[in-house]
Amino acid sequence: MLSAPPPRTIAGLVLAWAIVWFVLMALGGGSSWHFFVQGAAALVDVDDAVTGGLHLYAAAPVLQIGPLTFLAIVPLLPAGPLAALIGWQVLGAVAGLLILWLVRGLVPSWQRDAGWLALGAAYFLPVWMFLAVGVAHLDDVLALLLSVGALRAARAGRTWLTGLLLGLAVDAKPWAVGFAAMLLLLRGWRRQVCAAVALTVAVAVAWLPFFVADPGTSAALHYTIKNNSVSALHALGIHNPRTPPWDRPAQLALALILGVIAVRRGRWAAIPLLAVASRLVLEPGGNKYYIAGVVVGTVIWDFAGSRHDMPWWTLAACLSLFTARWIPMPDAVHGWLLVGLFLAAGSILLGAPRPVPESPWSLQTQSSTVPVR
Repeated sequence: MLSAPPPRTIAGLVLAWAIVWFVLMALGGGSSWHFFVQGAAALVDVDDAVTGGLHLYAAAPVLQIGPLTFLAIVPLLPAGPLAALIGWQVLGAVAGLLILWLVRGLVPSWQRDAGWLALGAAYFLPVWMFLAVGVAHLDDVLALLLSVGALRAARAGRTWLTGLLLGLAVDAKPWAVGFAAMLLLLRGWRRQVCAAVALTVAVAVAWLPFFVADPGTSAALHYTIKNNSVSALHALGIHNPRTPPWDRPAQLALALILGVIAVRRGRWAAIPLLAVASRLVLEPGGNKYYIAGVVVGTVIWDFAGSRHDMPWWTLAACLSLFTARWIPMPDAVHGWLLVGLFLAAGSILLGAPRPVPESPWSLQTQSSTVPVR
């Protein structure tokens, strides 16, 4: 039997695959970057008492992007929009590799090897590079990276860090609040409350100044987008031309409820997938880059939750939700595929409850006594 390649060889192959997709997506990439340049420039223009500084969201509610994201762009703005784009495309690509590294630490090394994760990376990286390089949606990049970091911190019992990272994720992109069920992974209600406080403070520090400085900022909370014909919302028969008023609260409630159930049933690794699936099944938008959140969730579930020997969830998500968007078919099919994603993710909760394992760090001393699967 052939032996598995050494870890350095596997890492080199993953890096080479990432570079290939970076180059492919960089050609004509950055299609959404102008929104980020516009917001960052307005945020630092504090002399503009109408559209700049803390009046940003009141003047431009279309910028549904968190202030942390705009602040992250500011240091590169003096180099020009193009240089800033290239810089963040590179950093966004690195963020995808960092997510894979964080996922690698979610379970002990004796349960999954690096070669297994490389298989998941083969399907994950094309979708991630489309998000980080092709459309350059930095807000989603930061929200997903910080949320995965929060999951790893929660598994390590890092109370304040868990809450802080989740709060920063919300500061980058508001929908990240759907990952808050991760707080329940901390042992004991005191730790959970402390983490919730850290999350709340991080969100308040970033967002509250805008609401205090300009009450018109509340208009951003009610901003709606077109109900796209490829959306799951449209497929479910909800044909409102714009986002229904109940939609965003329902997304959040569904994500939190399913996340709590996942923790109680020992399916903690499904929290990110369930949160993203809850968002997309009620999402009026139809952007391809949304699928990056799905593959982040499937990689985590495949690696740390599923008991299969192949990353079937990530492969299925890549083919049915991402690759399929370039195949001519009726728009409703894409919507029903998203509904199928939600139902499939929900089925994870139907199995027998599992005990929530100790964190990988507490198990490291046991690795030599546990047989390799």
